[in-house]
Amino acid sequence: MTNQKHFHIIVNELAGSGNGKLICTTLVKLLTEKKLAFQLHKTQYAGHAIQLTTELAKKIVTASEINAPLLMIVGGDGTLHEAVQGLGEEYKDMPLAYIPAGSGNDFAKGLGISKKTHEALSQILQATSPKKIDVLRYQEKILQQEGYAINNIGIGFDAATVKYTNQSSAKVRLNKYKLGSFAYLASVATVLFKQKGFPIEVIADGKQQFFPKAFLVTVNNHPYFGGGIGISPKASPYDQQVDLIILQKSSVFKIIWLFLLMLNGGRHLQHKDVHSFQARHIQIRSTQLEDTQADGEFLGHRSVHFYFSATTRYFWF
Repeated sequence: MTNQKHFHIIVNELAGSGNGKLICTTLVKLLTEKKLAFQLHKTQYAGHAIQLTTELAKKIVTASEINAPLLMIVGGDGTLHEAVQGLGEEYKDMPLAYIPAGSGNDFAKGLGISKKTHEALSQILQATSPKKIDVLRYQEKILQQEGYAINNIGIGFDAATVKYTNQSSAKVRLNKYKLGSFAYLASVATVLFKQKGFPIEVIADGKQQFFPKAFLVTVNNHPYFGGGIGISPKASPYDQQVDLIILQKSSVFKIIWLFLLMLNGGRHLQHKDVHSFQARHIQIRSTQLEDTQADGEFLGHRSVHFYFSATTRYFWF
């Protein structure tokens, strides 16, 4: 690795139903044993990692190159999502280190980062230079919003599932017993019967196509979503391409069958109700109000006009 021996660590102790706190304890022990200096910065509320990342990035760029600390994120995909927003364009060249501590950890699986704390730390310490990878960049023209996603951005089924899970009164109780995934599964079952088809227009590298009854629309940075489901097996975080998967509305039983095919080596891509796109630029428009999400963070219930592209960020692993 570089000469950096000092770490600024942003940690979400609530990630993974409290797993973040346990992993941080293990990490502190490992860093202490290796006689590596560090400072902990604990998130206190949703969105706090955005603020912390921006503040720490500003401090790091003003430090001398020899003494510049390394910025490390400990949390789930949502925490890392916030950190990437905090870097924005101003600090886009600043590399991050990441120790996965969530319940799904799709980013870690997609990039080959170990979910074992000591192995993930070893990957960071043994790296000779940061790797350049893709993240998704989106621009939403109706509400004039823009942002980034490390995993995926969804419209329809998966976004509605995120909303129902976040609104679930059982989620807080289950999280106390580290059973938060059950709240997610209950939401999946609910949305499966409630989600209706909706019209979308897709323009991929200038080629236009219309889908009258989309059910699940997800733009992907790597193959996995929903805690390791390989929805987009062709997606790669190294090719500067944006991957789009569309599942059309069908019977509940057929949709369940498609999800089973996803678990069986990506065979769902061969089904007539599944459409796959790869392009450098993808535009999605729909006048119908639909739920939207980015990396499991709910973006609202609204009509959409998204522009998607890939941009690069740097990670130690």
